[in-house]
Amino acid sequence: MMAKPSSSPYANTGRARKGKPTAKGKPGAGAGGGKLLEPEEVFYEGKPSWVEVVIPTVAILTVVGVIPWAGAVARQLWVKYKFTNRRIAVDSGFRGNDHTEVVYRDIEEVRFVRRFGGAAADMVLLLKDGARLELRSLDRFDELYEYVMGQVDEDTRQASNYTPKVADGEASA
Repeated sequence: MMAKPSSSPYANTGRARKGKPTAKGKPGAGAGGGKLLEPEEVFYEGKPSWVEVVIPTVAILTVVGVIPWAGAVARQLWVKYKFTNRRIAVDSGFRGNDHTEVVYRDIEEVRFVRRFGGAAADMVLLLKDGARLELRSLDRFDELYEYVMGQVDEDTRQASNYTPKVADGEASA
């Protein structure tokens, strides 16, 4: 079955239409009524924990250990996490070409498991659309977990069974 040809002279040519823009009002004045957003602040930016490579490196003495070692080294080279006050971004894939971003309001639940004796942890973000984002081998996990839980809404904290940590020297109520 052949596709119906379009009557537009711009169809399938790669050319853009020229003319007046269709949006009304001043550029950048969107639904917020001209309010400016606060600048995005980076809380953490880094690679997966280096301890993820230790056990596979020891296991490389066996033939089976080569596969986990290659995966751990690839993550060290190609994965980068970025936590800001607006979103979580993950650059991954061959040479970091895959980019994934999640805004905090889309997170429904946060799960985690500690690895390597607590030196690192994996965090899984369950999103409201049913998708999952796995953040493997996070350094500074306790600090990152507290930050993420401070950014999400109360329903997400309850679904994640979150209990805030009491800082040293503070009395608990």
